[in-house]
Amino acid sequence: MTPRTNGPAMKNQYPLKALFSQIGMIITSSLELPIILDRIMHEIREYFEPQNWSLLRLDPNTNELFFVIAEGIDAALIEHLRLRPGEGIAGKVAQTGQAIYVPDVSQSPNFSGRIDALSGITTRSVIAVPLNFRNRVYGVIELINTEEGPLFTDDDYLVLQTIADFAAIAFANAQLYEEAVLIANHDPLTGLLNRNRLEQILIQYDESAHPTRRTADKHEQALAIVIDLDNFKEVNDQYGHQAGDRVLRYTAQSLRGCMRSEDLLFRIGGDEFLALVLFPENLSSMDDVRELFSRKLTACHCQDPREPFSVRLSWGMAAGPITSLRELIHEADQAMYHLKRSRKGE
Repeated sequence: MTPRTNGPAMKNQYPLKALFSQIGMIITSSLELPIILDRIMHEIREYFEPQNWSLLRLDPNTNELFFVIAEGIDAALIEHLRLRPGEGIAGKVAQTGQAIYVPDVSQSPNFSGRIDALSGITTRSVIAVPLNFRNRVYGVIELINTEEGPLFTDDDYLVLQTIADFAAIAFANAQLYEEAVLIANHDPLTGLLNRNRLEQILIQYDESAHPTRRTADKHEQALAIVIDLDNFKEVNDQYGHQAGDRVLRYTAQSLRGCMRSEDLLFRIGGDEFLALVLFPENLSSMDDVRELFSRKLTACHCQDPREPFSVRLSWGMAAGPITSLRELIHEADQAMYHLKRSRKGE
C-alpha cells in the first residue's frame, strides 16, 4: 500500500475497494496465521493511523483475552496480561460478539483503565470489533485514539468491522489447517505421533537425502527405543479388541510419563511404539543415557490394575548420529525382538 500523507483526509486518498481487495489477497496468501495477522494489522495502521492498536485473541478454555499484537505500547508491559471475561471494552466485545464504538470513553461504563495505568496512555476514543466467523468469536481488534487528534467516525467503525470479518476467516482457516495437520500426524487411538510424522522426521535428518547439507539442529545424537507389548495378541483374543484398545491407550499414557517432555513418542504398529531421544553432539556418555532409559522403562507401569490380565514391555535400543536414524531404528527393532525371543517360555 502506498503510504498516505498525514491528516484526516488521507482515508479518502486510499479507496475502500483497494483496501478490501488488499485484505482479501492477504488472507488467501498463506496459512501461517502470524504472517497474515501482521499484514492485516499493517493495513489497519496505514489506513486509520491510530495512536495505539492491538489484536487480542480469545482463549477458548478460559474466555480470557490476551495480546497477540500490540502497537504503540511497550510489549513487556502486557506480555502476560489477560483480560477477564467481560473486562473493559474489548472484554465486553468478546463476551457479546458485538462491536463497540466509543467516541468518548469518559462516557462509557465498560471502559477499564487498567491498560492506561500500566502504559501511561490516555485513552480518548475506542473502536473494538470482534473477529467473528460462523458465530464463533476468535478475538478482538481494538483501535485507540488517532495520531492527529480527531475522534473516530461511524464510517471508521464500519470499515474496521469489515476488516475484522476478513481476519476472522483467516483465524478459522488457520485452525482448520492446524487440525488437519494434527490428524495427519497423530494416531487417533493413543494421540501419539504416527508413521507419517516419523517419515517426515527421517527425511529431515537423512544425510543421504541431503548430501551437501549438514544439519544445523542443536541435537546431533539420537537414542532410538523400539518398544513392544508382550502377549498383546492373547489379550485381544481372550478379552476382545476393546480391551486391547484400552491396553494401548494406557501404555501410551504410561510411556509419556516415562519420557522427557521433549522426547518424541510414536505408535508405529499395532502394539509397537518408538521413542526418539535427541541429545547434543557433545554428550559425554551415551551409555549413561541407555542405562537411564532402561531404568525408566523397567519402572514404567503399563499394566492397568483394574484389568483382569497382565502385559509387559519388551524394548531394544540403539544410539548414534541423528543422521542415521533409519539404521538406529532398525537396530533397536532387532534388539527388541532378540529380547522377546529370549523371554519365550518364561
